[in-house]
Amino acid sequence: MQRLTNDEATAMTSLRSAAYPLGNTDAEHERLIRQAKRVAPITERFFREAGIRRGQRVLDIGSGVGDVAMLVARLVGSSGEVVAIERDPRSIAKARARVSEAGLHNVSFIESDVDEIRHGKPFDAAVGRFILMYLRDPVAALRSISQLVQLGRVVVFQEPDWVPVLGHLAKLPLWFATASLIDKTMRGSANHDMGTELHHTFVEAGLPEPAVRMELPLGKEPYLAQ
Repeated sequence: MQRLTNDEATAMTSLRSAAYPLGNTDAEHERLIRQAKRVAPITERFFREAGIRRGQRVLDIGSGVGDVAMLVARLVGSSGEVVAIERDPRSIAKARARVSEAGLHNVSFIESDVDEIRHGKPFDAAVGRFILMYLRDPVAALRSISQLVQLGRVVVFQEPDWVPVLGHLAKLPLWFATASLIDKTMRGSANHDMGTELHHTFVEAGLPEPAVRMELPLGKEPYLAQ
């Protein structure tokens, strides 16, 4: 794990995330891993099309237990580098163990909240999955993150939108009631409509209009009921 020092700092963002509403327990870590396996094909295809490729230096925002960092590490290869930002030390410990087990040597972790990101040189890309939804000011977040990325390079985020999910579950009363309860419970600490707000958020942050894609994975995996 790499800790930030003033000597290394050449820039700092000014954005802060709300407390992660689901906590950082072992059970939540395992849930995140199951979720990551389900959405990994979508994320990989999305990142490839966005321009993540071999040799790049990529910043992973809100890395959690490391699933996105490991996916990107494989995309950029041994000639590339992933710098993963995560504020929870337990999540970092889990992520580092998983990275080591996977035999990846191009991933480093920085224990930091998103308002303390510093860097020594610009990145080729910044990525994140299900992270802007937890930020108090995602516009300011994107504006600050974009300053860490070389001009004309890649800023790509995968975010949720519960509207089509709830619509899909409308004919399944128990599932719909459960999903609706979760949605209402977490509204105070997470924006479940962040996906459909990405275009507006990017433009408000002063970035070019983004290409936006929506995918809805369907299935009956048991973990979805947890």
